[in-house]
Amino acid sequence: MWLATPRPTSVSVRAGSTALVGRDVEVSAIVKILLRRPAAVLIEGEPGMGRSRLLEELAARREFAAGRVLFGAGQPMREPFPFGPVLEALRSAGDRPLGPLSPVAGVLRPLLPELAESLPPQPEPLADPCAERHRQFRAVRELLIACGPALVLIDDLQWADEGTRDLMRFLAAAMPSELAVVAAYRTGSPSRHGGAGIPFRTPPNVQTARVTLGPLDVEAVGKLAEELLDLPRVSASFTAKLHESTAGIPFVVEETLRALRDAAGQLPIGEVLSDRLLESLEVPISLREAITERLETLPDPAIRLARAAAVLAVPSEPSVIGELACLTGDELRSALLSTLDGGVLGELGGDRYGFRHPLARKAVYDTISGPERTLLHSRAIQVLSGQPVPPLTLLANHSRAAGRTEQWRHYAEAAADEAIAHGDTSRAIDLLQSVLAEAGLGEDDIARLATKLSQVALRGFRPDVIETLERILDDLTDLRPSARGTIRLSLGMLLVRTIGRLGRGRVEVEKAITELVDEPELAARGINLLAQPIDGLTPLSWHEVWMERAREVFDRLEDPELRLALIGDRISTRAHIGDGSAWAEFQELPDQGSSVAERVQLARLWCNLADAQSWAGHLTRAEKLVTEGIRRATDAGALYAAGLAQGTRVRLDWVRGEWSGLAEATERIRDAYPDLGPIVMESSLVLGELAAVRGEFAAAQRHLAAASVHAPEHGPIPVVLSAAGVLIRVLLATDDVEGACAVADNAVAAARRKGVWVWAAGLVPAAAEAYTRAGRWSEADAVVEAFARGVEGKDSPVSAAALLAGQAILLDARGKHPAAATVFDEAAAGYEALPMPYQAIGARERAALCRLTAGNRKAIEDLAAAAEAYERLGATRDAGRCRHQLREHGAWAPSQRGRRGYGQELSPRELEVARMLSDGRTNREIADGLFLSPRTVEQHVAKVLRKLGARSRTDVARRMSTYAPAASGGVS
Repeated sequence: MWLATPRPTSVSVRAGSTALVGRDVEVSAIVKILLRRPAAVLIEGEPGMGRSRLLEELAARREFAAGRVLFGAGQPMREPFPFGPVLEALRSAGDRPLGPLSPVAGVLRPLLPELAESLPPQPEPLADPCAERHRQFRAVRELLIACGPALVLIDDLQWADEGTRDLMRFLAAAMPSELAVVAAYRTGSPSRHGGAGIPFRTPPNVQTARVTLGPLDVEAVGKLAEELLDLPRVSASFTAKLHESTAGIPFVVEETLRALRDAAGQLPIGEVLSDRLLESLEVPISLREAITERLETLPDPAIRLARAAAVLAVPSEPSVIGELACLTGDELRSALLSTLDGGVLGELGGDRYGFRHPLARKAVYDTISGPERTLLHSRAIQVLSGQPVPPLTLLANHSRAAGRTEQWRHYAEAAADEAIAHGDTSRAIDLLQSVLAEAGLGEDDIARLATKLSQVALRGFRPDVIETLERILDDLTDLRPSARGTIRLSLGMLLVRTIGRLGRGRVEVEKAITELVDEPELAARGINLLAQPIDGLTPLSWHEVWMERAREVFDRLEDPELRLALIGDRISTRAHIGDGSAWAEFQELPDQGSSVAERVQLARLWCNLADAQSWAGHLTRAEKLVTEGIRRATDAGALYAAGLAQGTRVRLDWVRGEWSGLAEATERIRDAYPDLGPIVMESSLVLGELAAVRGEFAAAQRHLAAASVHAPEHGPIPVVLSAAGVLIRVLLATDDVEGACAVADNAVAAARRKGVWVWAAGLVPAAAEAYTRAGRWSEADAVVEAFARGVEGKDSPVSAAALLAGQAILLDARGKHPAAATVFDEAAAGYEALPMPYQAIGARERAALCRLTAGNRKAIEDLAAAAEAYERLGATRDAGRCRHQLREHGAWAPSQRGRRGYGQELSPRELEVARMLSDGRTNREIADGLFLSPRTVEQHVAKVLRKLGARSRTDVARRMSTYAPAASGGVS
């Protein structure tokens, strides 16, 4: 946390201004004021908030291009130039002809030699200095009137002399009718020439505004990161960490990102956006200089206080900081006020003081010499250990920084125990990992610490813990069997969660069970894990053997948390395989646990049962379970369960037709858990489904591959089989019947081997469609019959609807269209009751087509209704297909929403085309995806380019990243 290393040689290069981000509201409001002349705007903000960048943006606005834009700025000089900022602005006033000037304007000749040819002769000076000054003020106002429409931008007014402020007040009292003035000044620290205060007051006829710039929000910080790092997107976790480390201060954000960008070229690509890199980043040079400059202006006691605060590293009470700095009474109060006035420390609430952001603290900490740091950290241990509730984590950090290794280990383990008790999983893992990484530990200490780490690690998911546990098992060959079994059990459980390591994880768990012969309760956890059938191709019958073993050991267990864990997993497993009695048993369980461990198990149950109920089609139950489960898991520190539930959440949104913003939300979840197999696969399934309904088939296939559709042995089988159903539909849409049948063959084989047919509800209708289109009637009949037998008597409403859909497809393929239409309607009703609107509309569409094929023209209305329903849902490609089919049947179904004029705004169809252009789709691909003619697509593309002001098709993606339609919905 505090360890400092010599700074390497570096070169800091700035490539100019970045785009203004996160200030759209402020810019719009200011421009609106400035267009109604005369106008005056004051912009204030603490250092680094982007006042100067905002002035640059205003100067470049096209609204002001017809008039003069004059810019000047105050300078932090010991003796500022009289009227310096105003004269600097007026120097460029002669770039175009001026209006008439009276002789009084000649007094500006000595002050503005650049305008000498445009100014009248200089009059004789007046004897009275006050009268001469008044004449100069009048001359400035007259020159501004002669400029015509003008925007004057004055930056850093806090550095200006009193004469400049008097001149600004004089102008404000009677502003020229075509003049607009924007003055920006710094708050949060005093000017060297007195406080800036309010520079001037204006009469009622002047349009005025006062704008206070605050920090950027998380979203704006993310956009700035994408631009400066030249990335299409950054992860939510990286953005949140960056916002936390910079407090959202634009200058700090930019400098941190520039340093990150420079460091990225020297590191493996996987390190570029890691939290570890962000935390170990050197303070950017310009930021270091800014902090050091403020520190140097402080008196010695204030510097000592700031350095003490930097050593403490967390917001602290004045008495604690003062005790560390050896300051008390009036001397402490005076020093604290100096650090506040100098903008070094800030009041952070609750009578606590500290630094606005970690990089400011680090910059001050780096000014402390090595011996003084050791002394201050040693003194901090004395100060903090005497508090009523000693802060164990801080004491561990100070002990380590002071070089007191044994003391650090003691405090770190105690802090980890405290974190485990409070459900602070991440902190506990960090502390235990740090101690285990150090040399010099005895084997008994390693075994004890590794056991704690292995147990708490199961609450979250940290791939680095796997490496630590593997290293310990390899290095310590003489560990007693129970300790080795405990560590190996947790290792196996973590491996099971990791992409591509399911098989090895189960092997490790089986080994651990044999090593835990004297620890039956721990062995029970391993037995319970092997009883879970959802992952991989291992048959249900194998898992049922372990289920029986779990039932046998349950009655011998005494630990209430372990008993609750086995009950919860038994309930969720039975619900997953379609056993309706599981729900009744769940309802009989207690609602709350008496310990953190029991609350963790209850949270796991709610999250796992939400997943099971969602696959079964009990969507209303699943919705309530997942919402409450995420809350419980977060409160209890069950981070792994909370992450899994986030995957369930987005899949629920998909099946329930709640698609607005779903793609972005799903990508954020996948980015947050890049190594957690179940979440990556489930989120990839959702992204694949969304891409498929948009007609983005290549993207859909990439996402579905990440959902383990081609490697069922490594994935959750419900996800794998659903992904296979989506992929079959994608391939059939491109007339790749052979490819669709190949996917169906593999997926059906996986379903047969697993033996849990309720998970095949998304597969069977698609497989039946592929087989019938290929003329493989026996396979089509066989898969529907096997599904019917497998789901008979199961508690799975979605399986009942899917079975009807599969049977209807067989009837339709055999030419029994009226009967097929009836069964499709029954399937639609089943899907609607869940509700699963996309599948329901699809069944209604098929029913209408069957009736049209049978000669029933009344079905045109049903097909048109399906087109409208698809459009409302956001399934634009499906809506286009329905309208294409209507045209094929000699009918046309215009949207019942009616037509409207969109002006320069993109119409819904143009928006669809623009999004597809952004994805690099060709006109032919767009035409295929939207069921339009190539000529129609050409017209839409031309309109998109014109309305977005894009120079080329490739420029559309950049324009679309900032395009904000008046209203949005459907798939995003």
